Amino acid sequence: MNVSLGKLSAWVKDQVKNGDYETDSEVVREAVRRMKEKQPEEPEALQRLMDQAEISGFKRLTTTDWKSLRRLAKSGLTK
Repeated sequence: MNVSLGKLSAWVKDQVKNGDYETDSEVVREAVRRMKEKQPEEPEALQRLMDQAEISGFKRLTTTDWKSLRRLAKSGLTK
């Protein structure tokens, strides 16, 4: 697999140069591993997180809530 890192390539090289990692590949593998850990792998895991949020006091959003959020997001995108 070939990956182009663009400007991040210098940072990866610095991690190896500083001795934090032995190879460029090791830096990239660690970054991908951390990204994977942050994402729920299964819909069930996502549902559990949503259930926990709801129990903690969050509410399901209504159509009106979603419309307000969309308007707010769009207004932020135009800035």
